[in-house]
Amino acid sequence: MTKPKPPTPLKPLKALEGQPGFVPPRYSRAGRTTQALLRAGRELLCDRSFDSVTIQELCAATGVTTGAFYGRFDSKQAFFRALQAVAEDDSHRTMRERLHALNDGDWTLPAGIHALLADLRRVTLRHQGVLRATLLEPRGTAWPRLKAGRYEFVEDAVPVLGRLHGGADRALLASRIRIAFQFAISSIINAMLNNPGPLRLASPAFDDELTRAFCAYLDA
Repeated sequence: MTKPKPPTPLKPLKALEGQPGFVPPRYSRAGRTTQALLRAGRELLCDRSFDSVTIQELCAATGVTTGAFYGRFDSKQAFFRALQAVAEDDSHRTMRERLHALNDGDWTLPAGIHALLADLRRVTLRHQGVLRATLLEPRGTAWPRLKAGRYEFVEDAVPVLGRLHGGADRALLASRIRIAFQFAISSIINAMLNNPGPLRLASPAFDDELTRAFCAYLDA
């Protein structure tokens, strides 16, 4: 009779390393449960407030016990902090990878702008409920940190798009790129909070129209 294989050791979830109130899973099965809980939290928050979501609902949506939840998170608040950390890490990695791709590849300016704005919209869509709850959180510290990350991304994007544009007045061009990003990011956040239409956060057409407006402003 063959012996059962031991559980597969799991690499730590990078975004949650050192996260207060989070107990890192040791094996792959426990890691999959953690990921399922985080996924259920993101989905429930798409059209619910964080206060209205219960631990029992999270566990029911994932098919685990409340004991399994508390084996990974000290509290509901620790779970929310984990969701915020995952959103922040995903946003940072997504936008860094896109900027590296624009630096290394042969891109036109419209194609580069479209790729950046599409990634911004998609990462916001993936975490829309978490980001909305974060923005509305009283005395929260995560939203200022996310804003700082956005400022850093814009500053890193300015020389990349400036090179693709090739304009002679670099100072004016840099200023316009920053302002164009302000318009675009504000539109994405408004869609996340209010979804007023006619373009919705889930619509790829949003990327086309934001790119059109961004390029038109740079060349005005």
